[in-house]
Amino acid sequence: MNEIKKTDLNEKDISKIAINLINNKQYQKAELILLNATKKITASHFLFNHLGYLYFETGQLDKCIHYYELSLKIELNNREAYCNLGTAYLFKNEYNLSKKIFEQGLKNLPNNENILIAYSQLLFAMKETKEAFKAFESRKRTPSYRMLLDNLKMDEWKGENLNGKSILIVSEQGIGDIIQFSRYIFELEKMFDVKIVFKVRKKLHHLFKNSKIKIIGPQDPIDKTDYYQCLMTLPAIFFELENRLISNYDFIKTDNKLLNYWKEKINNIKGYKIGLCWQGDPNYGRDFMRSIPLKNFEKLFYIPNLSFINFTKETGLNQLKDFKFKNKIYDFSSQLDNGENSFEDSIALLKNIDLLITADTAVGHVASTMNVNTWLLLDYSADWRWHVQINNFYWYNNLKFFRQKKINVWDDVITEMAEKLENIKF
Repeated sequence: MNEIKKTDLNEKDISKIAINLINNKQYQKAELILLNATKKITASHFLFNHLGYLYFETGQLDKCIHYYELSLKIELNNREAYCNLGTAYLFKNEYNLSKKIFEQGLKNLPNNENILIAYSQLLFAMKETKEAFKAFESRKRTPSYRMLLDNLKMDEWKGENLNGKSILIVSEQGIGDIIQFSRYIFELEKMFDVKIVFKVRKKLHHLFKNSKIKIIGPQDPIDKTDYYQCLMTLPAIFFELENRLISNYDFIKTDNKLLNYWKEKINNIKGYKIGLCWQGDPNYGRDFMRSIPLKNFEKLFYIPNLSFINFTKETGLNQLKDFKFKNKIYDFSSQLDNGENSFEDSIALLKNIDLLITADTAVGHVASTMNVNTWLLLDYSADWRWHVQINNFYWYNNLKFFRQKKINVWDDVITEMAEKLENIKF
C-alpha cells in the first residue's frame, strides 16, 4: 500500500501505478491498490475500468463484467468498457448480451473503430460472416494502421482485375494468421497474371523462397505497385465477390538437410510419435483461454505405445519440471528454431511425427498447412476463424477439433482425445 500513500489517493497517479502493475503481470498488487482506492473514490469510471481490465486479463470474466458495468453507469462514452464487456460476454458464449453491449456502444460512440473490431468477433461467432468482415475492416482506421497505410501512394485493391498489374500485400496480425491466410496470395497468383510483392517479417521469408512472389521485410523500401491490400482483407474480398473461402494450400517446403537431421534424431523413438504444444504467446489477449496447463494432459501418458515430443518453447516450458510424466516427453526445445528462420526446425520435425496435439497456436497452423495430422484443442468460445467454417468448408484438411463444453474446463476435452488415441491402430 506504499504506492497509494505516495500518491495520496490521486486518481490519475493510482491509475498509472495500477496499469503499470497489470502490464507487468503483478495482478495481486494491482488488485489490492484498486480495490482500496475504490472504497474512497467511489465514482471513478477509470478505476472501475482498470479493475475490469485486470479481471479480463486474468480470465475472471464475472468480475470483469461486474466492474465494467459499474463503469458504464458512471460514463456512457466509455470505449474500453464496451469493447471488453462485450468481449467478456462473447467469451462466455452469451451472444445476446454481448450484442446488446456492442450495439449500445455504437449508439453512444457511432462508428467507433475499436468497438467495431471487437464486435466483428461476435459477428463471426454468430455466422454473420459478411457483416463480420465489414466490421473487421475498421482496424484500418486505428493509429497503428494509419501510420502505415497513409504513406502508401497506390490505390487500395477491392477486387479489380489484376491481369497485367502489380499489388503490394501487407502482412498483419500474428504469425499464425500470416501462415493461415497467405493461401490467398497464392490464389491471386493463380487467378491473375499479376506481380505480387509481400511485405512480411524477415523470419518468415524462407517460407516463400520457392515461390514467384517478391518478398520484402518491414524496413525494406516499398516497390511501386498499382495496388495495395492488407493480408487479412483478402478473405473478406473473396467472400464478398465470390461468396467463398479458400481451403488449405501447402506452400511450406522442407529443408532436406534438416528433414534428414531430425529423422535421424528421433529414429530410435518407439511407438506412435505425437508432438505436444500446450502453451501459446502469453501476450495474446485470449491466451488465458487457449493455453492449457501441461498437467491436464496426464491421462494421455497412461496410453501404451505413445511417445510424446515437446513443441512448446520458452513460456510454459517450466511446467515440465514438475510434470508427473516428464521422463516420457522428449524435449528438443533448446535445439528448435534458434536460427534466423521461424519454425525451420519445427517444420522438419513435424514431417517426422505421426500427429500433433496442440493448443490454438502458430505451430498448429504450420502443421495443418503442411497437411500433418493435427488435433487442435479449442476453448469454450474459440477464436473467430473457427466459427467461419460453414457449409462443409474447412480451413485445413487434416485438422480435427476438440472443443470445450464448459468454460475453462479441459478435462472432458482431453478425455475425449484419450479415447480416440486408445482406438488408433498402430
